[in-house]
Amino acid sequence: MKKHLLAALALLAAGIPALAGEPLTAAKAVELALRNYPTIKQSASERDAAAARVGQKTASCWPSLELEGVYARVEPDPALTFPGLGSMQLFPEDNYDFHAGLKYTLLDLGKAGSQIDLSNEMLAQAENAVELSRTLLSYQTIQLFYGVLFLTQQADVQRKEIDSLTEYMEQTRKKVGFGSATDFDALTIQVKLEEAKNAKADLDNSLKKAFLQLKKNIGADSDPVLEGRFFQDKVNADENALITRALASRPECVMAKRGEAIARAQLSVADNSDNPALFVGGSLGFRNGYLPDLSVLQNNWVLNAGVKIPLFDGGRTAGLEAEAKASLASAQFKSRDVEESVKTEVRQSISDLNTGYEKLRAAGLHVKLAEEAMSQAKVRFDNGVITNLDLINSETSLARARLFFSQAQYSYVMSVFSLKRASGVKIWQELK
Repeated sequence: MKKHLLAALALLAAGIPALAGEPLTAAKAVELALRNYPTIKQSASERDAAAARVGQKTASCWPSLELEGVYARVEPDPALTFPGLGSMQLFPEDNYDFHAGLKYTLLDLGKAGSQIDLSNEMLAQAENAVELSRTLLSYQTIQLFYGVLFLTQQADVQRKEIDSLTEYMEQTRKKVGFGSATDFDALTIQVKLEEAKNAKADLDNSLKKAFLQLKKNIGADSDPVLEGRFFQDKVNADENALITRALASRPECVMAKRGEAIARAQLSVADNSDNPALFVGGSLGFRNGYLPDLSVLQNNWVLNAGVKIPLFDGGRTAGLEAEAKASLASAQFKSRDVEESVKTEVRQSISDLNTGYEKLRAAGLHVKLAEEAMSQAKVRFDNGVITNLDLINSETSLARARLFFSQAQYSYVMSVFSLKRASGVKIWQELK
């Protein structure tokens, strides 16, 4: 098995141009995807919006200060007329009021605090969503990267089979001319050759599409040069340890638990929504309308304090509490379901891993046996023991064995990464 697959050569073999440049490894592909893919930027923006909402809720705990200027024209003239004595103006016609006002909620019995707690939980959930997006994108990029390498190998094997069949076809046609082979022999080879060409065309199409998707993920405009290998070392898996880590670190599990925390915070907000509130305030400024000269602006100040006690809201608070309790119960059931799903996924991934390794070993042995059979077939053909078609069948069997081995390599690598994802490994960190 080749230790390294340089896609510059492989892609040329598959009919796809490769550009010179720094080789693209799996780690680099994941890094570029996490840097450029829109989904990650979208999740990060949603997290920033959640952080801004925390700031909005926190602001309610601070006093509010504002400057206000008001002009009002009062008509008709607010004055009292006394017979024989004239009139006395009560208020100025032109009223001016300029002041700075301060208001502060001194006590709300946890109403603002519960809203801040809810906002913080939503922010944490948004951060978890970013983590989940990174995990999904990393795994998708890994699939595409190794998918391109796998399809490249398949296309290369198919190309070699086509070259061999083409050579045999030319030899057979010459033998037909000399009378040492029949038209049936040539026709049989032609059928196998066309089958191989059709398979190669399908592989080329699949490879092009996989390569386009990989370029989309990493944000590349030109074709990069891929460098990677299919490892086949046995990976041992401790089921209990992997499940424990998965439940603690899988973004889905963390988000499910955070969903419970959010539901509890919503219940706290509902419980506190009808709490009394005590507030104080005041203002300082200038206004007219004071005797003896109503038109002169004078300093003035106001201090006030108040209390707000909700008495009846038509059942709104009770409805909010009922909704929050139902949401909490739903979140708890979801959390249990996610935990059981994660456990099952880890166990299934371990099973796939073990099966994949056994299939990889069997496929490797299959290739060795097919290579040995091909060597013996060449010797037997040279000695006139077998026919040209027998030799071609051995060549086809070897090609099929190599295709199966390539498939087993890809499946095993994917089972390794599937187990990593299932157990909560941050693939983008491990690849560095």
